[in-house]
Amino acid sequence: MEILIPGLILVALMVYASTRIKKSAARAYEAETIETDDFIIQKPEGFLNVINGDPHYVFEAYSKEFGAEGAEDIRRATATLTIRKGISQDRVAANLIGSGITKISDTSEVVDGIRYRNFEIKRKEKGNTFRVLYKLAEKNEKLYELEINALKETTDEFVRNIETMKDSFSLK
Repeated sequence: MEILIPGLILVALMVYASTRIKKSAARAYEAETIETDDFIIQKPEGFLNVINGDPHYVFEAYSKEFGAEGAEDIRRATATLTIRKGISQDRVAANLIGSGITKISDTSEVVDGIRYRNFEIKRKEKGNTFRVLYKLAEKNEKLYELEINALKETTDEFVRNIETMKDSFSLK
């Protein structure tokens, strides 16, 4: 009896902690707006914003879900934002689009005086085909390069989510 009461208390605490952890983990994958001094982006539901990840990126996110058969160990999509100095978006685009990669689209737009270049390429890696979406923008002698890698074989809803993320990216 003396062991039963502390045991029940311990089990209740473990259930409470487990429930809180599960709720926190679920909230991490909810849609949210990421806003910094330089940019704003909408992270869609099903993506995790990596905090204190690779210092090379100012924004990094990945999908909760993995690919289907043949791509079980590959995230359905990843997104990164890199800031570069001393290079133009046209040069970056030329480097990325070159070398025999299939270009799907390439457009430019000007919003609030900032030129954005959007393009998409198709890339094959380890037997899997990826759609790679880019959005480039320049401001204050910095180039912002948003890159979203997504497995080509995915749902229409997921494609809409990644395109919404790309379209939502803007500089302040």
